[in-house]
Amino acid sequence: MRPTDPLRRAIRLLEVPPRRVVAAVAAGAGSLGSAVALAAVSAWLIARASQMPPVMALTVAAVAVRGFGVSRGLLRYVERLWSHDVALRGMATLRTRVYERLAAADPATLVSLRRGDLLARVGADVDAVGDVVVRGLLPMAVAAVVGVLSSVLVGVFLPAAGIALALGLLVAGVVAPRLAHRAAQAAEDRSAQ
Repeated sequence: MRPTDPLRRAIRLLEVPPRRVVAAVAAGAGSLGSAVALAAVSAWLIARASQMPPVMALTVAAVAVRGFGVSRGLLRYVERLWSHDVALRGMATLRTRVYERLAAADPATLVSLRRGDLLARVGADVDAVGDVVVRGLLPMAVAAVVGVLSSVLVGVFLPAAGIALALGLLVAGVVAPRLAHRAAQAAEDRSAQ
């Protein structure tokens, strides 16, 4: 986003308490982390079970698979509640600010609009900001937290693999979207000309 980007200004106007955002990101990271751990432990369990060890050697992993499966769904539900709470509270604040500014605006400007257009535009724009929070900003923060933690955890076992994972996630999560944005911006500029 550019510094004068209206979306960035609108998100600042949401005035959401940071602790609510942190709680939503933590729940989302817990859910996604549980999914990653579920995949890792279940893969280990399948590989280890193929060696036919005593059953007692597999019980901890079997219980962990169940625990991660339950926690993934539970934390996903909590994350949905908290992330939508963040978005809806912010949208209420943003709507209030927009209506206060409209009330203080020049009536001649507002009268020139057709009936209902202003309300529809304000509603759609505020809803779009809420969608960006729930579908864009919070998932990016969750992915960043889980990506860093996964890279560190893998790096503890095998440093080269941790570095490779971190670089792969950086390319896939930052470099590729930035290049795609530049290409889309260039195509938009060419079509505008």
